[in-house]
Amino acid sequence: MCVYSSAHIWWTGELYFLTRAGSRNAFDQTRNSGAAPHNMGAFCGQTADDPRFDGDARITCSDNVAHHLARVNAAELRDIPAEMCRDLLARRFFDSSRILGCWHAVVFDGTVQEICRKGFDEGGKSGGSGGAPYRYVLQCGLLGPDNTFFPLMHEHVDLHNPEAEKEDCELNAFHRLARRLKKMFPRLQFCVVGDALFCVAAVAEVCAQYNWKYVLTLKEGRQPALWDELLTLLPLSPENRLRVWTGQDAREGLRDFRWVENLAMGNRPCTAVLSGEYVKNEGTLYAYATNFLISRDRVLEIIAATGRERHRIEDYFNTGKNNGIGLEHVFCADANASKNFFTLMQMAAIHWALIYHGFLKRVYEWAARATETSVARAIAEGMRAMAFPAILPEPGQFRFVT
Repeated sequence: MCVYSSAHIWWTGELYFLTRAGSRNAFDQTRNSGAAPHNMGAFCGQTADDPRFDGDARITCSDNVAHHLARVNAAELRDIPAEMCRDLLARRFFDSSRILGCWHAVVFDGTVQEICRKGFDEGGKSGGSGGAPYRYVLQCGLLGPDNTFFPLMHEHVDLHNPEAEKEDCELNAFHRLARRLKKMFPRLQFCVVGDALFCVAAVAEVCAQYNWKYVLTLKEGRQPALWDELLTLLPLSPENRLRVWTGQDAREGLRDFRWVENLAMGNRPCTAVLSGEYVKNEGTLYAYATNFLISRDRVLEIIAATGRERHRIEDYFNTGKNNGIGLEHVFCADANASKNFFTLMQMAAIHWALIYHGFLKRVYEWAARATETSVARAIAEGMRAMAFPAILPEPGQFRFVT
């Protein structure tokens, strides 16, 4: 008989990421210190009086977590973050973040999940940084209130066709992820946001079939015909222009929009938008392709809520790689367990966004001033230093807009 309940094992795995331990070994070193076992019992419901503990409550080691995750089918668990977001959507949590009050912005991007110089027994790609084997994943997530990002779904880019000698790619993973997204949320209106890699006819076709909108970064090298047509027709559309000051007191942050309609993205019409920004004597030009109907009263809101917010998923990846969460760190060589660890990482990110942005940062001044990493590690230290009371008080509202 296993000593630990499934809830205990899964909460332990999620705490790796919530407390930003950095690695399994680092978490293991202090997992049973002080009041941590007692508090884990409050989390998972397996308290010290459970007969399986034989009077000695403790937190399981990371090897047990990895062993458990290796035996659970990753395909059955990968949609848990989406189920968590479904509950938030039903509570109208994302309503204030919708584009034009209608479309939910869902951002797509890929990242390296793990790097292992020794290689993997199963799965993985070759030719990464320094030639090290790596695992890759395509992530999509919802843009939420207070500049938050909520991981929604992910698709591992690890399929391989030995007969054709071809490896999987992000665009193939996008098609699989889009099908899953449409199946789970058949009536929800999405706007796909992505970098220039996704600015292709195949993505535009998927959006047309699913009745989705898209705002994709446009680059000359990725869509040379579309880019040339944009520059050719731009002087013929002088009325398609908007210039606004978005800075404080409307005296800084100049933004200039120009656009051309009825261009071709494959067999589908699209609009190309040029967005120039002039801030602190420096100018930057951005370009986007979209199937939104663009007009002077809509262009600022559409571009500001989509293309200019794509950085949130990149910030999310950077936080995972550099702030103790462990993205790119090998949590398990087993391919199935590795996928489940990644699902746990996404679950922890959703819980963290709700707890930190929706409660701690709003209620406690010290939390608003501190970095997220220091807050996470302070919570870990608090779990070891002080036992939770027998009856925990309700946390109150999670509020992002005051």
